[in-house]
Amino acid sequence: MEILDEIHGVIVLPMDVKPIVETPIFERLKSIRQLGFMKLGYKANDRIIAHNRYNHSIGTYHTALLTLDAIEKNTIWIKAMQPEGKIPSIYKDAVLLAALLHDIGHGPFSHSWEYVDPDYNHETMSGKLIDKIFAECPQIFAHLRENNNRGIDLIKSLITGHRKDFKHSLPNEYRFIFEIVSNKFCQIDVDKWDYLKRDGHLFGKLSLINFDEVFLNSRASEDGAHVEYSCADTHKIIQLFTARWTFYKDYYSQTYNITRNAILRKIIGRKYTSNDLEKFYEIKNFLKFIDAEVIAAIKDDDLTRFLDESTTFKEVSWREFQSICRCLIDSYRDCQYIHIERVLEYFPKDEICLYPNRGTIDTTIDETYPLRKWINFICSERDNIIYYTGDFEKRT
Repeated sequence: MEILDEIHGVIVLPMDVKPIVETPIFERLKSIRQLGFMKLGYKANDRIIAHNRYNHSIGTYHTALLTLDAIEKNTIWIKAMQPEGKIPSIYKDAVLLAALLHDIGHGPFSHSWEYVDPDYNHETMSGKLIDKIFAECPQIFAHLRENNNRGIDLIKSLITGHRKDFKHSLPNEYRFIFEIVSNKFCQIDVDKWDYLKRDGHLFGKLSLINFDEVFLNSRASEDGAHVEYSCADTHKIIQLFTARWTFYKDYYSQTYNITRNAILRKIIGRKYTSNDLEKFYEIKNFLKFIDAEVIAAIKDDDLTRFLDESTTFKEVSWREFQSICRCLIDSYRDCQYIHIERVLEYFPKDEICLYPNRGTIDTTIDETYPLRKWINFICSERDNIIYYTGDFEKRT
């Protein structure tokens, strides 16, 4: 099955993946906008429509495949394995399907719905939908169903990035697979590789998204605990986090986006109870839980007109704002607070393992100065690995 992707070109999906992509649950992602209510400063309506969770999910599958192939090629101990020198299929397929299905549970307007209902967790919903997909496609990936569906449970854990359930059953040399789809260790993963490239292409920020080598030069550490990145790609690692912060600051947290999130939250809050929302989240109703259906359901609300694409907002004084739209204040504050708290999520909190040991690294690069002043690269003689460290949380 071939898919022409705007970012990656032709993506080839194997025959055993095709039934998953063709399920109504996966097709639903075509109706979920990748960037919610974000408004761009130029006409790009056709591109925005195509900028959906479906294409991102396919793209993330593709980047996961490229990363796994790179790790196999660049890791000496994997190449030396008999007979094929490959990562075992149960782990490789689990990673690929986790990449493909990591966003299957997103609500309408993607992350915007998580501001509408902070109790909604798209990863938890993804787990439920993955079980349904495998139940509906019994003929595929038999090896993932062995040992009481252990491989399917691994897919769900790879999406959340929580490896504790596999602490004893996952061989030590394959612990690195938990740093490919949702990397809780240093936050470099294939999900970011695709969405930063995809968003950067839409924003016209091509100079910030040239970091493919970070993943293509990666390898598994000798003990299998982590994914290591090439010392020569340090500046591209910084570039990746620069892009992530720049897009957050200039696009994801734009006032227009936050305001419309607050409006939707207010409408939903006064129209639906918690029990009503739980009905939306039931598997049997989930196919209709999409952008267009939500807008249709609230079309009679007085505030819904402000969610239209043609809506424009202007900045007003606090006093004027109170008199014009008092009903939105609490909701707006909540959404703004969430955005401020999420800033900390855009920076790595631990180490980034690099290879080989090359001493002091020159990280000079103009567009990353605001980030470089917080970054230290430390060479550890003990294990011949260079660590990236930062105390963003404390300093912020």
